[in-house]
Amino acid sequence: MRHPRLLLFSSCVLGACAMAEPANRYTLNAMDAHLAPSSNGARWAALPLTLPAGVVGLAADALVVHPIRVLDDAWGDTVEYLWRPREESRFRRAVMAPVRGLATPLVFVGDWLTRAVFAVPPRREASQEADA
Repeated sequence: MRHPRLLLFSSCVLGACAMAEPANRYTLNAMDAHLAPSSNGARWAALPLTLPAGVVGLAADALVVHPIRVLDDAWGDTVEYLWRPREESRFRRAVMAPVRGLATPLVFVGDWLTRAVFAVPPRREASQEADA
């Protein structure tokens, strides 16, 4: 019974690295924009409600929303690392295809976990920086 709690706790702790970046807190940013009171007095009065809601929003961002949003970036990295055409012969490409096929799930899961846990910039920004 302790293992699910340990898994949830470790996921929250590791997900906190990605949550340090404000752009990765989608749910929390939406809650701040649409539900937060405008005056300071109202903010203090609503604190017993907003504090638990904020914790739930942050946990949802760390465990569900952010990992789902980085799936396409992880897949794009996998395709770029393994399957983009390079300057190689057709024979080498044919020989390496099974190896790349076996490596695809490993590279995808590793890249996805890295992007889900750490604040890795999205692929669009990385490609724009490389072009500049």
